[in-house]
Amino acid sequence: MHRPMAIKNRSHMSFRKRSHNLLRFGVLAVGLTSLGAVIGKVSEHPFGSHDDPLAPSNQLSASVLPPPVISLTPSIDSTPPSASIADHAQPSNQIPPEQTVDATPENPELKTVDVTIEKGSSLSKIFAQFSLPTSELDQILKLGSDAKSLTRLRTGESISLELSNEHAGDAQLQRLSYDLGFDRTLHVVRTEDGDFKAEVEQHPLEYRQALGRGTIHDSFYNAATEAGIAPDIVMQLADIFGWKINFLTDIKDGDSFSILYESVYKNGEQVTTGDILAASFTNNGKLYQAVRYSDSTGNTAYYTPDGKSLERGFLRYPVEFSRISSGFSHSRLHPVLNVVREHKGVDFAAPAGTPIRASADGKITFQGWKGGYGKVVMLQHDGVYSTVYGHMSRFEPSLSQGESVKQGQVIGYVGATGYATGPHLHYEFRINGAHQDPLSAKLPEAMPIAANQRPRFLSESAQLMTQLARMENEAKTASLNTDTRNE
Repeated sequence: MHRPMAIKNRSHMSFRKRSHNLLRFGVLAVGLTSLGAVIGKVSEHPFGSHDDPLAPSNQLSASVLPPPVISLTPSIDSTPPSASIADHAQPSNQIPPEQTVDATPENPELKTVDVTIEKGSSLSKIFAQFSLPTSELDQILKLGSDAKSLTRLRTGESISLELSNEHAGDAQLQRLSYDLGFDRTLHVVRTEDGDFKAEVEQHPLEYRQALGRGTIHDSFYNAATEAGIAPDIVMQLADIFGWKINFLTDIKDGDSFSILYESVYKNGEQVTTGDILAASFTNNGKLYQAVRYSDSTGNTAYYTPDGKSLERGFLRYPVEFSRISSGFSHSRLHPVLNVVREHKGVDFAAPAGTPIRASADGKITFQGWKGGYGKVVMLQHDGVYSTVYGHMSRFEPSLSQGESVKQGQVIGYVGATGYATGPHLHYEFRINGAHQDPLSAKLPEAMPIAANQRPRFLSESAQLMTQLARMENEAKTASLNTDTRNE
């Protein structure tokens, strides 16, 4: 069965927890709390995607992905294991409390051990604990990119080991299983010749449409939480309407919202939330509406129901940052050169390694070292607009000079190369070669729905808005019936 309309064109979706939003979410929450609105972003989303959390209230229109498929992972990879895997702990013959051991019914000589990953743990330490050979660990890590994920075990996750005792009482690994996400599990299996092979099991996921709605009385975040809406959906909603509503200052008592979004299920149990499909937000008496649409090429964005874009042609913030360490200025004392000179951009302080994203579609005109900029990427967006990203620690390895990039695509990572006293992104925005303040410059509007896409868009838009209205009415009716029974 196909996924719900308006998301069927998306080729891939990652279901790992979206930890990359947490830093920005925390910073924004502090600012909004003081104003009585505990959610909202300084402005536009640095990724170009939209965020705001919704919880599974009503679920309709279920759809299921194709049945599980086993795919073989290539077993040729000369890349050596990471340093963390090379460190071995002292072996232990005891299984700590956080591990569970089960005999395998088919073979009583096998036992299955489920190990919960603790802080500081690694696969090498787990192998050492069960006296498993380091040579086998090296073999496993060379089974391809999926097996390399075993070098990045996260606290709280679990890994399953199936062990036998064939060789003089020493345990021998027969099978290792590790969840790569909600939809995939990696299995490393010993073959008859004693080597290992990697298999990836695909799990069928069910997508249901859910409704989240609420009225704001003290803060947007509290209203969303009371409605059972997840933080990811709340962040999406704030980003979708971020160009129309300032969630820092514009939220009023009595404002209301309704959200139609994806709720993702595995084996009948909700495991995560997906994307907002349609939404409405009434702010100070004015109604704002949005629908999600993927065109024939797979590009996805949010529009008004009649096809006007809710985005801007440029992201205001191309990186998740903790603070603005230096603003645009015509006279600033340079922290390294100790001379007064123009500062033709904005410095966004962020931890080293934070992804930097293209603020708009464009072409890489320069990628390399450039004086005080250090490692820098320069993008030309059209004949008028260009942007500069300086002090990178490294470039995105998949990109090179002359290639085209999409808005929100990672082009490099925060560092402190060149004339920098600490890790940050130096970002410049130029119009016809003249430097403008990136925080105040008027950004061009994103293009509306293309003429050749308009008939299909209007059909899908009408269906989504009809579904949102129907679920709203059902929720209101259910609420009235509940109130009547309680009287």
